[in-house]
Amino acid sequence: MPEPRILILSNRDPEEVVDEPPLAQRVGSGRLRLGREDGSAVVAESVLAALAAAPGVRVAHRPVLRPSEVLAAIGDHRPDVIFNLCEALDGDSRHEVMCAWLLAGLDLRFTGSDHVALRSCLHKAEANRILARAGVRVPATVRVEGPDRIPEVAFPVIVKPEREDGSMGIDRGSVVHDRRALRDQVAAVVAQCRQPVVVQRYVHGREISVSLLGWPTPRVLPPGEVTFQGLPEGHPHVVTYESKWRPETAASIGTPSSAAVLRPLDLRRVVAVGRRAFEVLGLRDYGRVDVRLDERGTPHVIDVNPNCDLSPDAGFARAAARAGLSYADVVWEILRAALARGARHDDLLRARGRAPARGRAPARGRAAARSAARGALAAAPEAP
Repeated sequence: MPEPRILILSNRDPEEVVDEPPLAQRVGSGRLRLGREDGSAVVAESVLAALAAAPGVRVAHRPVLRPSEVLAAIGDHRPDVIFNLCEALDGDSRHEVMCAWLLAGLDLRFTGSDHVALRSCLHKAEANRILARAGVRVPATVRVEGPDRIPEVAFPVIVKPEREDGSMGIDRGSVVHDRRALRDQVAAVVAQCRQPVVVQRYVHGREISVSLLGWPTPRVLPPGEVTFQGLPEGHPHVVTYESKWRPETAASIGTPSSAAVLRPLDLRRVVAVGRRAFEVLGLRDYGRVDVRLDERGTPHVIDVNPNCDLSPDAGFARAAARAGLSYADVVWEILRAALARGARHDDLLRARGRAPARGRAPARGRAAARSAARGALAAAPEAP
């Protein structure tokens, strides 16, 4: 079997004015670079390097901003599999769901979770309801539209944007202890992020990151832990936007992460709840579940990230390294999962007497791909 044609999709910076960016390709160990190095495009370059290091591999990277650019990339490259790193379309994180929905509607193999799982995880209040119904312990959470619609809650609580990840909208004022501070923080986050918030009971305890890799049965990588011992006085024990993205700040220096050292019983509990949350929300290939331990050592799921940072120096890669996996091992395992899923689907179609739709038939050119994709896009639901 020839090596698959691989297309990496990442989201393009909305400030770029390129209408149809040219396709950047790498064959074998050759290299052509494209796009600004920010957002998921940075991760895409690392994934590109890991894949292209294998002899004979045909891999391309296309940063995209609009659905039309996704369609153009598919039509240009005719990929056998897509490494989906697209976390937004039109500069809106809500539209990461649309990219996965579109790829599934075109019957294309792609990495990562499908649109159903992405949507559930994107809406934090909805994800918490799903987890709670499945018996997964989560902190009490309510969705709040604005500062004038705040229900009764038990303090302390943490205020988060409903539809963001990467600690967007989280700062040292996010943990509040009274109703007035809660109203002020809700107003600030709604104004900053232009979306509702979730108000969640704050669990003061150890924060453990549970990373999972693989399909159909994911393996749990050795957990990591965020420590809060070096934070300035009065800073809450939370990972803020500064902690995550501004390494020169006191908030970042004071929240290092390392391998979690847990008693066997606590480790089993953390692993079990991480795996359960991953499965209940329908994640696949890779993801991270963030867990807080309360004063009794009971784990509570505080966040589930289906498209966690895959940078070589990020927490997921460090967890994989603790399991003896190189960065290239991680990238290839994710890609092989998508290929295996596609092969299983093809076998099912053949068993039913139908030929798989995908392939490199000459008729499946750029115009045909765009025509089919636009038909699917017309039926796509609007982003919530």
